[in-house]
Amino acid sequence: MARSKNVSFTVLLFVGITLIASPILAMENEDESTEAEYIDNENLAASPESSTEILPGFLKNCANTISKSTGDKVFNYIFGDEKSLDFDTCSEVTGSGKECHDALVKYVAEGAMFKANYNFYLKRGDDLYNICLDVFVD
Repeated sequence: MARSKNVSFTVLLFVGITLIASPILAMENEDESTEAEYIDNENLAASPESSTEILPGFLKNCANTISKSTGDKVFNYIFGDEKSLDFDTCSEVTGSGKECHDALVKYVAEGAMFKANYNFYLKRGDDLYNICLDVFVD
């Protein structure tokens, strides 16, 4: 009888661990396949209408294409009172691509602090990108 209880306990323990671990492992695998899905040019070509439609892997990939100092300068230019740009900043911004730049601007502009002036910030982001192309890159 004691042996039967030990076997039952072991089986229940194994099933419990499996049930707990399965969703965690599935989430890890799902995240990896999602990120890989968004790295190819076909998926990057069309920018979603809203950043809420963009998978976190896509935004992370975009954010990783620019340095923290450039990200800070771009943020301060679009959402703050920064008025100047430089070659290095513009090189990184245009190097990340228009879709990435737009996605990151949309993501921030949809936040609670900036949502009221959403269209203004999108235009400011477009202005920054176009200035970078016209003045520093071309």
